[in-house]
Amino acid sequence: MTDDVFECLLWGKSKGLPAGRHYPLICHLVDTAVMADVLWDAYLTRAQRRMIARALDLTCDEARRLVAFWAGLHDIGKAVPSWQAMRPDLAEALASAGYPVVSEADAAALGRHESSSQLLVPSLLGGLGWNLSGRRDRVAAVVAGQVLGGHHGRYAEPTRPDVAATPLGFFPGLGAGAWSGQREAMARVLAAVTDAPTVTVAKDRIPAAAITVVTGLIVLADWLVSQEDHLICRLEETGAVVDTAAVHAWAAASRAHATALLAEAGLQAPAAPAAATSFVDMFGYVPIANPNPLQASISRHLPGMLNGGPGLLLVTAPTGDGKTEAALYGAALMGQACGTHGVYVALPTMATTDQMHGRLATWAEHNLPTAVTRLHGSAWMHHDDNTTPQSKEDAEAEARVVHGDDGVSTEATRWLRQSNRHGLLAHLNVGTIDQALLSVLPLKYGPLRHLALSGKTLIVDEAHSYDAFTHALLLRLLQWCGAWQVPVVVLSATLTGDTAAALVNAYRHGAGHTQPAAIEPAYPGWSFTDHATGATSAPPEAVGTGRGRDLNIAKVTTRGTSHRHQTILGQLDELARDGGCAAVICTTVPQAQATYQALADHFGDGVDLHLLHARLPAHQRADYTRRAESAFGRVDKPSTTRPHRGIIVATQVIEQSLDLDFDLIISDLAPLALLLQRAGRAFRHGPDAWERAGLKRPTWAGTDPHMLVLTPGDTTGRPNFAPPAWGDVYPPSLLQRTWELLDRHTGPINIPCDVQRLVNAVYDPAFASTDPDTLFTADRDRIADDTARRALADLAMIKPPAKVTTANLHRLTESDADPELITTRLGANSISLIPTFHDTENNIWLDPDHTIALPTHGTGERGRFTRQQVRTLMHYAVPMRAGAWLNQLTPDQRPHPTWSKEPRLSNLIRLPHHQTPTGHHAPPLGDRHLRLDPVLGIVERKHTTLDK
Repeated sequence: MTDDVFECLLWGKSKGLPAGRHYPLICHLVDTAVMADVLWDAYLTRAQRRMIARALDLTCDEARRLVAFWAGLHDIGKAVPSWQAMRPDLAEALASAGYPVVSEADAAALGRHESSSQLLVPSLLGGLGWNLSGRRDRVAAVVAGQVLGGHHGRYAEPTRPDVAATPLGFFPGLGAGAWSGQREAMARVLAAVTDAPTVTVAKDRIPAAAITVVTGLIVLADWLVSQEDHLICRLEETGAVVDTAAVHAWAAASRAHATALLAEAGLQAPAAPAAATSFVDMFGYVPIANPNPLQASISRHLPGMLNGGPGLLLVTAPTGDGKTEAALYGAALMGQACGTHGVYVALPTMATTDQMHGRLATWAEHNLPTAVTRLHGSAWMHHDDNTTPQSKEDAEAEARVVHGDDGVSTEATRWLRQSNRHGLLAHLNVGTIDQALLSVLPLKYGPLRHLALSGKTLIVDEAHSYDAFTHALLLRLLQWCGAWQVPVVVLSATLTGDTAAALVNAYRHGAGHTQPAAIEPAYPGWSFTDHATGATSAPPEAVGTGRGRDLNIAKVTTRGTSHRHQTILGQLDELARDGGCAAVICTTVPQAQATYQALADHFGDGVDLHLLHARLPAHQRADYTRRAESAFGRVDKPSTTRPHRGIIVATQVIEQSLDLDFDLIISDLAPLALLLQRAGRAFRHGPDAWERAGLKRPTWAGTDPHMLVLTPGDTTGRPNFAPPAWGDVYPPSLLQRTWELLDRHTGPINIPCDVQRLVNAVYDPAFASTDPDTLFTADRDRIADDTARRALADLAMIKPPAKVTTANLHRLTESDADPELITTRLGANSISLIPTFHDTENNIWLDPDHTIALPTHGTGERGRFTRQQVRTLMHYAVPMRAGAWLNQLTPDQRPHPTWSKEPRLSNLIRLPHHQTPTGHHAPPLGDRHLRLDPVLGIVERKHTTLDK
């Protein structure tokens, strides 16, 4: 063993430590190496370990030691004059000890410390016997430099071979003499501590899919050991780390600290559950005495299709057929077969995510005990059992700080609730699809997202519900899932054959099967595509459903708003007389508000009337949602109190987010797939549930579900598939195709037998229209719009895994695309509007009764806004689509000046209501006249007086 001496004046961490103190660089490097070693065994899945080892052409044990070694080298770029100069007292002591001083120009040429790490690592590894010649994407030493250059979230462009071999010759600011000696000594001792193997040149290029996961692991290791209280805890021991023997002793002691930090973060891999012997065993807590045909088929046939590796399970079935339980069971089977233990359930909206969170948490409690994180833009507002602070003091205390000393810091109270980025690292997640799609956008810390997703089974629910832009991103994500060798489950109630084939073939392409396969989804049914062979298998017999039924659809073309309201009221006459529950689903928020008002004026207190749409303050929407679930939820649940006469008026938010049951659905015209989704809320819960509840449907409802479809028309009754009030909510061509298809379909729609044929027919290029000229123009516009969205997605997202090498790794975390395109949903430029109320003395309140003051000053330490203050404000916020009016705001409409340093508040647009003798008056927001109605939410009217 080489007996090296280490300079403890070389510091790695300083910020947040007691005055004048520092954490020696050698200690931090060893901490990170040990943490990476612990993460390998205690965090990574068997599948991830196997993928990395194969990519590096090593055994799993060799790969573990190699990755730990690389992690230890991550901050070697801090052993340079420019970094050490940020502590003048230590820099002066180093100069006195013989460390050469470099010129300011040479120091400035280096950039950040991770850039120095990238420059230094290849030559340091070369000094340890690693080969430096060959193609850059096959030379492990050069790849290691790329990885460590990206440990602060962004990869840099690759280092030239001549620079990699002799970096000091090109960048004298790295420091020669004693600087070089210390770096070489650190590399030697880290190699010894980790027992790292010597790697030369790979047989083939090292796959980017594995390299990004290694980078994410190193980032995570660095973050965990950079927490302030950990540094302070070990600070007093650091002075003894002066030679090789002391470094080995430090490393041995670091293992217990690393294990404790991992446990405190909640990141330990959950204990592998015993293989579920049956579907009934897994869901015994429900209990499910008899799986339905879909569930029974998967539990009977899927195990025989698994060959010890991953694959894609595609499930297509009507709403209410237990697809979620089928997906979780399939995910468990596939995970056990290929060595993954985590799950990410991806849903289309925040509302569906919130609903699913409780279901996944209950499933985990009985099957895979570990924390379940909720991931979406407002997830931090929720008080989940597994993330709620233990005390008010804890909730409002300053967050734990993770320091990088050069301005890189991450704040957290607990790791899993710090941010969506941290929450994704938990082993069980439920979140919006957006949070998963961020992994295929060229964003900072993309490798951390790759680490998180590559250890899970991805469940994509409602796969039919995305536009062309988001769908293109989903296809790219499935390609990366194929490259990561992880299982995927895709669920849909209405999926066209072409869309199903695209999803499956994207996964196959990532797995290396570049020739597309023909995929014909059965409905209801399922198929499994094997990762290794690319072959797709289906169960030997038709699946069927225990909930087959006939859907009776009637169509009415309305001639203006008055006729529309009269039609709705006429359809509800029997309900008003004999009882029952109905849903009226509108295309736009103003339409829902007007419809609700018309029903309220007509029925008065005669019915239990509800309203639900997106333009409500958060607290009001949550209250309205709870009321709706209580009124129209599962009839056999104790929490459900079904009204004798009940009606809900809603927008599309009702389609996917709520498990509601109605006797009748009245819906505006929408694409057929969405109409069928809405129809799934009629007669949703079977007769067994009603019998358990001791209830019966009203006689007028009959024995099969009914839906009335309202189509806007002109005064002559001719349908209008592009009403101006609807904007661009739906493509007119899909509305015309749906309307004509329903018009020619005689009799009820049998569910499930007719569904797949009808959904495919809507998109059939050979669709025979009764108005071909109009349809041709509308189809042309839709196809052009879809093409443009796909092109924009292709511009925005990262390349497929097969096209990414270490020569273009930097493209994974940066892009030439317009930053406005780096979003998961084209046009999702929403803002948050917060209504405020000014009294005559210009005090500002959050409610018209002037009881809750608008928080304008933080009450936390150093005057920061506390989590509770932010949460209070956001409970009153309303999501709105941004527009040109944002450039016309007055000072009292812009975010309050004191909110500028709080990211979650800095973009809150205020909608002030000024007190007058007759109520509150809301001045225009630019050219828009908006106000908050206490019942209807944000309304847009010409007159803007709100009576108290």
